[in-house]
Amino acid sequence: MLNRRRKDLFEDILEDIDDMIRGMFESRIDTEEMGEPLVWGYSMTQHGNEPPEIREFGNVSLRDEMFSGLGSEHQGGAAHVEPGVRKPLVDIMEAEDSLHVVVEMPGITKEDVSLDISGTVLNIKATNGDRKYSERVELPVKVLADSAKATYKNGVLEVVFKYDRSDKKSIKVD
Repeated sequence: MLNRRRKDLFEDILEDIDDMIRGMFESRIDTEEMGEPLVWGYSMTQHGNEPPEIREFGNVSLRDEMFSGLGSEHQGGAAHVEPGVRKPLVDIMEAEDSLHVVVEMPGITKEDVSLDISGTVLNIKATNGDRKYSERVELPVKVLADSAKATYKNGVLEVVFKYDRSDKKSIKVD
């Protein structure tokens, strides 16, 4: 009986995945009018027992289309296309004393990159001819904006921040 329930659950999951894939193919994106390739991908990161973090990259956003059948909190429409602008692949790594944001943006130079930070949001933009990248990165922790050091080499941008530990206080135990 337990095996039957597991089999039914597995079949339900496969059916949901099939519906999502079918929905992506049925979304109406006219690539001939755009005149440029469509790029889409995702990366998934999981730390310990935390829920996985899934990020999209490319110039097409399929998140609304993929989750449209999963409930009212995920309702969306057709796939969203941002002509000419790509979302780069971003990876965030927390070290002992610093936060590293690594961004893949091939085909540009360091002079093409524009960075600004406000609170825990890092905005990244880069333009070089027909190559355009734009991303808004939500940082997982507070950082010192003045400590930022950015390097760009071989298509990879790395921004390193020191943690903002100004609100950290010691507590005396009685």
